[in-house]
Amino acid sequence: MRDQASTLRNLIQRRSTDAPTSESEGARIVVFTSGKGGVGKSNLALNLAVAMAQAGSRVCLLDANPGSSNIDLLCGLNCYWNVGHVLTGAKSLGEVILKGPAGINIVSGASGLLEFAASQDLARQFATLERAYEVLLIDAGNGLSESTRRFASVADLTFLVTTPEPTAIADAYATLKAWQGNVLAMPEVLVNRAGSTAQARQILDRFSQTVEMFLRCPAPSGCWVAEDSAVALAVAARRPFVEAVPDGAATRDVRSIAKRLLAGARPVRTQTLLERL
Repeated sequence: MRDQASTLRNLIQRRSTDAPTSESEGARIVVFTSGKGGVGKSNLALNLAVAMAQAGSRVCLLDANPGSSNIDLLCGLNCYWNVGHVLTGAKSLGEVILKGPAGINIVSGASGLLEFAASQDLARQFATLERAYEVLLIDAGNGLSESTRRFASVADLTFLVTTPEPTAIADAYATLKAWQGNVLAMPEVLVNRAGSTAQARQILDRFSQTVEMFLRCPAPSGCWVAEDSAVALAVAARRPFVEAVPDGAATRDVRSIAKRLLAGARPVRTQTLLERL
């Protein structure tokens, strides 16, 4: 049987000369970012993608982390072709798609999209990509970077990932402060490696109070993923933890988030992702 990536390759090649429709159903766009590195953002993006695919959704994960793309390493793949080769014309978008765990598709090097967002050919290919999937997850870079802010500005939902560490919380707040007036929707704060439900709720409550008091804007919603020793073992084995430890605490929380997101309807848009960027 041909995998989903092969089907998409053929679809993109057939429609490469088609103009995007004036209005079409697109993928729901979910962006992952953080105030600082080392909070588990990329691993969460991967595992949420896998959890959604396990629930029956068609999912594509764009690795748009500038300079540190590692989604392929986290799931036992070795990526050579990426969006950079599409931008130079060496490959089509369909040819750089990797088949990942649970049937998700992965596109590496997506941070370069911003440099060629005006390309009509690339816009057509991405229009096809958006129609082929129900969910498009983007693992973006640091929240203070311009590229990440632009990805967040077109997202249906952005997760701002932090941990219980004071420096991670402070950097997440700094990101939110820098984004004021520059993104359409308030991001959702995701506390990763939470020691307990009580700790996660306390962090989210204090974060919300700080936002309301100093930024004078509505408090962001929040969620959390539990601290789980099995996560580090899964990373070492280059496997998503939702597959490696299906009954783990972190897996339970990620599946809960996936279920909530999948309950939403796919948006209808008049512009492609690149046009919006």
